[in-house]
Amino acid sequence: MRKILIGILLPLIINPIFTNAAEPNERPNILLIAVDDMGYSDTSPFGGEIKTPNIESIAKKGVKFTNFYTGPSCSATRSMLLSGNDNHVAGLGNMYELLSPNQKGKPGYEGHLNDRVVSISSILKESNYHTYMAGKWHLGHAPEHDPSKRGFERSFTLLQGGASHFDDEWMMYANYTPTYREDGVRTHVPKGFFSTEFYSNQIVKYINEQKDDKPFFAYLAFTAPHDPLHVPDEWLNHGKGNYNEGYNALRKKRLARMKELNIVSQETQLGTWVEGVPLWEELSPEQKKQEIRQMEIYSAVVENIDHHIGRVIDNLKSSGKYKNTIVIFISDNGANGLTMDQYPGTDKAWVERNSDNQFSNLGKRGSRIAQGPGWAQASSTPFRLFKHFLAEGGIRSPLIMSGPGVEFKDETVNSMAHVMDLAPTLIQLAEAKYPNSLNGKPVKQPRGKSMVPFLAKKSSSIYKADEALGWEYNDRKSIRIGNHKASWSDKPFGSENWQVFDLNIDPGETRDISPKKPELKEKLISAYSKFAKDVGVVALKAPSS
Repeated sequence: MRKILIGILLPLIINPIFTNAAEPNERPNILLIAVDDMGYSDTSPFGGEIKTPNIESIAKKGVKFTNFYTGPSCSATRSMLLSGNDNHVAGLGNMYELLSPNQKGKPGYEGHLNDRVVSISSILKESNYHTYMAGKWHLGHAPEHDPSKRGFERSFTLLQGGASHFDDEWMMYANYTPTYREDGVRTHVPKGFFSTEFYSNQIVKYINEQKDDKPFFAYLAFTAPHDPLHVPDEWLNHGKGNYNEGYNALRKKRLARMKELNIVSQETQLGTWVEGVPLWEELSPEQKKQEIRQMEIYSAVVENIDHHIGRVIDNLKSSGKYKNTIVIFISDNGANGLTMDQYPGTDKAWVERNSDNQFSNLGKRGSRIAQGPGWAQASSTPFRLFKHFLAEGGIRSPLIMSGPGVEFKDETVNSMAHVMDLAPTLIQLAEAKYPNSLNGKPVKQPRGKSMVPFLAKKSSSIYKADEALGWEYNDRKSIRIGNHKASWSDKPFGSENWQVFDLNIDPGETRDISPKKPELKEKLISAYSKFAKDVGVVALKAPSS
C-alpha cells in the first residue's frame, strides 16, 4: 500500500503545477492556424473577393471576431500567442532584426522567447497533450530557443521571418540565410517543397502517426502570404482578371461588402490614404500592369492557403477527430506594405541582380515580389496603414474560432479580444493550468484573459469597459479603452502628437477627437504610461540628456 501511495503522490510532488487534467480522450484537440501578413479584409468571411471556402466553413461552424488585436509584426505577435503575455515581457519587445544598442540585453528584449514566460506548448505537453508545430517560428535562432525546447514534441520549422516558398531555400533579402530545423536538428527542405503544402502535410503526418487517444495541440504557422509571393504553376491564374480596376476601387468594394456582412457599422468610412503611396489613376499603364499582376498572385497565394487548410480539416474529419477539435484561424498582423527593396541591407539594385522578375516569371521560382503598399492598404480595408504600424490596419486581425467550447454558430461578434487571450483560453479548455514557476524560477502570469466564459455565452464581453489594451513598437504608441483609442506616431504616418479616435464609428481613424475631449486624451495617455511601465518598454533611442 505504501508503494502504491508513493506512486500516486510522487508525480504531484515533483510537478504540482499541472493538475486537475481530465481524462485525455475527454479534452478537445486544438488546431491553431496562423497565416503570415494577411490583411483583415482578404478572406470571404471578412468581405474579401478572394475565394476562401474552407476558412468560411470554419466561420459558419463558429464565430468571427471583428475586434481582435495582434501585435504589429511577426515575432511580437507570436511571442504573445504562445505565452499569453505582452511581447515586451516575453522577450520580443522589438524584433530581433531591429533591436537598437540600448535595447539589447534589457529584460524583454532578448530577441527570443525568454524564460520569464511558459509556452502553451510546454503546458499542454506536461498536461498529457501531443504537441506539434509546422511552419514559421521567428522566436529565436539558437538551438536552446528551438520549438523542441519550448514544448513541441514534433516540429519542422523555419527559424527566420521568411524565405522562398520553394525548395531552393532562397534568401528573402540581402545577408540572410534561411534556417530550417526538424525536431531541433538542422535540416533542409525536401525536393519539391512548397511551403504551404509541406507544412500542412507535416501537421497531417504528425496527427496521423498518433497511436493513442491523447488529445493534440497542432500549431500550423504558414509562412504565406508573406513575400516573396510564390505559388505553384497551376495556381498562377487563380486571381487573374479580378484587380484591373486597381486598389482604390477594391477598397470601396470591400467596404460595401463588409457593411453587408456587419463586419463594420454602416457609418464606417475608409481610412485616410497613406501619404506617399500614389493613387491608382496616378500610375502609368506599365505600372498598373505590374501592380495588377502582383495582386493576382497575392490572391492566388491566399486561395492556396485556403485549399490546404481544407485538406487538413478533411483529414481530421476522415479520422473522426474533427468533431472534438477546436479550430482557430488568425493572421499575425496586418498586410505587409513593404516592397522587396526596403528590407535591411537591400536595395533595388540587389533585388534586380538576384531575382528573375521578368513579367512572365512573376510568382514563380526565382522571382522576388511583394504585395506593395497600395494593395496592402486595400487588404487592410477599412483601416489605415498596415504591418509595422499601430493604426488599426497594422494590429487588427481576423479571428475565427469553432469547435468544443464555442457556443456560437455562424455568428459575428464585436467584443474586444487580443492575441494574448488565446493561450489562457486554450489552457482552460484543456483543463490545464499556467505554472507559477519553471525550473525553480518564478514566471510572469499571463496578461491575457480567458475567453472561455464569453465563448460559452456566459459573459457578454471579454474585457470590461474600463480595461486597457496597449501597444508599443519602435517608439510608436497606442492604447485602447472601450471604443476609444489614443495613438502617437512619427511623421509622415502620424502627427507626432497624441490623437484620439472613436473606433465604434470611425475605425478608419479619420477624425481626431482629442481637441474636443482633452480629459479623455489625458486619461488615455495616463493609461498608456502605466502600460509601458508595467511591461517594461525601452525606447528605441535612449532619451537625450
